[in-house]
Amino acid sequence: MDSNTSKKNVISFVNMKGGVGKTTICVNIAAQLAKTNKKILVIDMDPQMNASQYLLSPDIIESLINNHHTIYNLYEDTFNENFNYLTGNELHEDLLEHIDDNCSIIQQAKENLDVICGDLRMTNVDEKDGTISDILNAFIEENNLQDTYNFIFIDCPPTQSIYTISAFKASNFYLIVIKPDYLSTIGLSLFQKMISSFNSRRGKKEKLNCLGIVINLYQPQTDYHKDKVSELKSIYKFSNFFTTKIANKSAIAKYSEEHKFMYDINGCKRQIINLAKEFTDEYKRRSGNE
Repeated sequence: MDSNTSKKNVISFVNMKGGVGKTTICVNIAAQLAKTNKKILVIDMDPQMNASQYLLSPDIIESLINNHHTIYNLYEDTFNENFNYLTGNELHEDLLEHIDDNCSIIQQAKENLDVICGDLRMTNVDEKDGTISDILNAFIEENNLQDTYNFIFIDCPPTQSIYTISAFKASNFYLIVIKPDYLSTIGLSLFQKMISSFNSRRGKKEKLNCLGIVINLYQPQTDYHKDKVSELKSIYKFSNFFTTKIANKSAIAKYSEEHKFMYDINGCKRQIINLAKEFTDEYKRRSGNE
């Protein structure tokens, strides 16, 4: 990320294990912040398109795909280009020409909340020459999106892939979402190894920093979940665990099908308000931005 960028407000939502509700947390923090007059952009980098399906109707998604107004639109004209002969600023400028300074892929989902729709065709994109993963970052910079939005959230797939590396290169921070069980713990360990490898190849100002870990799908009545949270905190004792845990409620999944959010659900409203406040407080503390 360019060190001259005025805001460092791009956050990747991550885990290497699926089924932990990462997208649910990403979208609901975004919706809660939008409700408080923060301007938010969600970028759906996961070919499964869960964030897009949460925020947009099937008809809108179909229209965006048919009219080439999805995340794939950034890549479809560029991933076959050969940039091997370019370096440094020359490479950056050439990428920007292909990006075409076009924000038509940004779709309003609700007031103060925009989304760049995911696309299954992203599975066609691969990293052949080391430059494709720079496209998302270049798009954000070229269109001054960090100044347009209070936050840009990138919903990442639970895989080590070109999509994840693209998100990392565009991000300033990451937020981990986990379910307190054995398999999610393995996913967290795999992610820590991946982020360490990524940061080892980055300059000090380009390293990704962790905002914290959110416990999701929590069942406070079970000793297993309580014990697993304690175990995680002891293993990752230098990490910030958000105090607010999101309970495992079937209503959250039901409401997501209706494109409604946690602040619409009895028993969940206070949780998402508290989590969004914790998120913004931690962001301010670590970034120095208001």
